[in-house]
Amino acid sequence: MRVLLFVALVLLACGAHAAVARETRRQTLTAASIHVHDGDTFYVGAEAFRLRGIDTPELGQPRAGPARERLRALLHGGPVILVPRGEDVYGRTLVDVYVGGRSVARILKAEGYAKRRAKPLR
Repeated sequence: MRVLLFVALVLLACGAHAAVARETRRQTLTAASIHVHDGDTFYVGAEAFRLRGIDTPELGQPRAGPARERLRALLHGGPVILVPRGEDVYGRTLVDVYVGGRSVARILKAEGYAKRRAKPLR
């Protein structure tokens, strides 16, 4: 029984340590260091970042240009806070992005920049 309690305490401590480690990966950037690719992808140097929680039109698709410009404008609105959340299938870092304490993905969604889903067949 004591062994199980000890293991549980160690796992709790490791989990807390992992949460602290994730939190310390948070980055604050200036807009000058960011190159916007499209409405949900941008680069800082050679590293690609993908907004988590939104999918905007790809370059060449309708509404892609306005989505890209809106993302650029949002990222120029103040210090940009990136919170890494994983990696996508293309090797881009998935991030929650905040400017002025507001979620960039939520703003883009609320303003209608998310891809429209196809209507289901009936």
